[in-house]
Amino acid sequence: MADETDVLFQEIEDDLRQDQANRFWTNFGKYIVGAAVVLVVSVASVQGWKSYDLKQQQAAGEAFSSAQKLVSDKNLDEALEVFTKISAMGSRYSVLAKFKSAALMRESGNLSGAINNYRQLANNNKINTYYKEMAIIIGAFVELDTKDKEAILIAQVESLNDAKNPWRHSAREILGLNAMKNGDKSKASLFFKTIAEDATAPKEIKDRAGEMLIIVSG
Repeated sequence: MADETDVLFQEIEDDLRQDQANRFWTNFGKYIVGAAVVLVVSVASVQGWKSYDLKQQQAAGEAFSSAQKLVSDKNLDEALEVFTKISAMGSRYSVLAKFKSAALMRESGNLSGAINNYRQLANNNKINTYYKEMAIIIGAFVELDTKDKEAILIAQVESLNDAKNPWRHSAREILGLNAMKNGDKSKASLFFKTIAEDATAPKEIKDRAGEMLIIVSG
């Protein structure tokens, strides 16, 4: 039987990789922001979870599998209910279930609910920093698609715009899009240009930055 740690890693890899797809409206029209999150899970992040009771883990694992099947069967409301319960169980599946709940809320149009989940993850000091920062990035993209004046996660993105941070490219993309949303084309251009000229930026993000530079200059 496969090690539970490996199973969790695989589930996170499969289920959160495509968790980013947000829309952005400018004076030039409606554009889809397909911001794919590349998840690199640290082995160290699991070490603290190994002390949980095995029976609790097994129960949470079975519930998670059940919720996944509900998603496959398009029973999204029921799946959301199960994921929400798992996220409150305090198991090693709780964080993943929280992300899944947020994703389902976003897909159903409940952006405020999704954002609330991402904010809770971002402020949870009991989970690994990588997951907290991932929640900031994903949640900030959702905030971009709302008219919410209290863009808490977008504000937190500023701290990820650092040369050593693994999320820096996505952070700059968000900051550039937010600047455009607020009508500051000059500031937006600087962020997109930084991405486009950065040899370390992923191709997908560089391509989008190049397209946005054309839009800004147009």
